[in-house]
Amino acid sequence: MNARVYFIGDTHFGHQKVATSRGYASIADHDADLVARWNAVVRQKDSVWHLGDVLFGRHSFAVLGALNGYKRLVMGNHDMYDAAAYLAHFKRLCGAAQYQQAVLSHIPVSPCQFSRWERNIHGHTHSRRLDDVRYVPASAEQTDLRPMTYEDLMGRSSATYPT
Repeated sequence: MNARVYFIGDTHFGHQKVATSRGYASIADHDADLVARWNAVVRQKDSVWHLGDVLFGRHSFAVLGALNGYKRLVMGNHDMYDAAAYLAHFKRLCGAAQYQQAVLSHIPVSPCQFSRWERNIHGHTHSRRLDDVRYVPASAEQTDLRPMTYEDLMGRSSATYPT
């Protein structure tokens, strides 16, 4: 079976306010459920682009070791620890990246960037969607708290995407 590529953002491992807003009684319950959801779809040889805001608190880096796949991180506004701490768990760190005809970012890019890319797969907005189908949100709240494939993300809005 071929390796697959997945996307997710805003896992916020170790973040009490986010865990509560997602309906969890504790950070431990939140983190354990997100790890289980991640590992239910991602195999060891799959790749995952994490689109920022991965965790809160240095103690939460331990959670990353339980996640399947080769992980790459597009840094988010809350990813503030030194690069070495992230590189112990991620193959690559970057501010933005390209995947097929999409730009990957944490914060949605300016609309003027669509002269270069067809879509923007991004995190940061959590449950909010931008009113433009070129923006493809991959925040955990928008992916059922689990990584999604490129094809699944594109399928969510392809019916209304201008060709």
